[in-house]
Amino acid sequence: MIFFYIVVSVIVLSILVTIHEFGHFIVAKLSGTKVNEFAVGFGPKIFSKKYGETEYSFRIMLFGGFCALAGEDEISNDKRAVTNKPWYTRLGIFAAGPLMNILLTFIILIMVFYIVGSPVPIVSSTISGYPAEKAGIMPGDKIVMINNTKINDWDTLQNIINSNNGIKLKLTIERDNVILTKTIVPTYDKNASKPMIGIVPQYKRSLVLAFSTGTKQAIFFSKMIILSLYMLITGKVSANDLMGPVGIVQAIGAEAKSGILNLMTFAALISVNLGLFNLLPFPALDGGRILFVLIEKIRGKPVDPEKEGFVHYIGFILLIALMLFATYRDLIRINIFK
Repeated sequence: MIFFYIVVSVIVLSILVTIHEFGHFIVAKLSGTKVNEFAVGFGPKIFSKKYGETEYSFRIMLFGGFCALAGEDEISNDKRAVTNKPWYTRLGIFAAGPLMNILLTFIILIMVFYIVGSPVPIVSSTISGYPAEKAGIMPGDKIVMINNTKINDWDTLQNIINSNNGIKLKLTIERDNVILTKTIVPTYDKNASKPMIGIVPQYKRSLVLAFSTGTKQAIFFSKMIILSLYMLITGKVSANDLMGPVGIVQAIGAEAKSGILNLMTFAALISVNLGLFNLLPFPALDGGRILFVLIEKIRGKPVDPEKEGFVHYIGFILLIALMLFATYRDLIRINIFK
């Protein structure tokens, strides 16, 4: 079982990191920036091949990867080195990796909702004992309006119900081309931790619906990650709650066991996490490099590449320390020391 978890995790994380590095790579190539190496993984090389000026390699530790740009952390006389490119070109190259992860999140979630379908405001079934059943709502009923609000999608319907616990709602429904009205009072469900009327939606498959639902879910994931990062930075959540490599492997394995769609959804969550985390203005992260580019633009002259490289090196050491701490917390959570 542990071997299964590790294999699936390696595959998922390798794909996410490779997509991230490909973002840097493709923008660098398109802008004429010299790329020395594009690698999947870290450590000793398993395989490498040079095409043109760029070496492409697979390395033994597949949990990472890198896109080595000429002049990235050093002074270079090469006109095509990244350090000698205009500020806006460097900004685009450094931002491309995180943005590719964010874009990948949207693509994965759109695929998921195209496969499973998207919820629509048509009743598939009612839950026994809940207000909808008692009011005579039936499978096939289409909810077209609540009070004075037109219902075009499931989210609008759900948001109205969630914010109206104990308040009467006038539902306008369409049944067999006949318009009916029903008065329903949502009841608070302790298990779901929200008001409910007890209806299960129908699901429909279409590219338009999948795009809409997948986009909304990706935005929700993004807001959730940003809020989590804010709470971590401001100390509103403990660093002990961080998930390290062991925890990620365990979580990916659990999602893989529950099905490919759950695994895809979790991969989308990790991808947007990777993208947004890398945009933080911290040394060694893409956001840190973007910060130095913006400082150069404001100052009107570049920061010494070797000094910048040293700052990123210190940042990298701190990130490694954070990863080791998170790994230690993972091991405690799974009781490996007992």
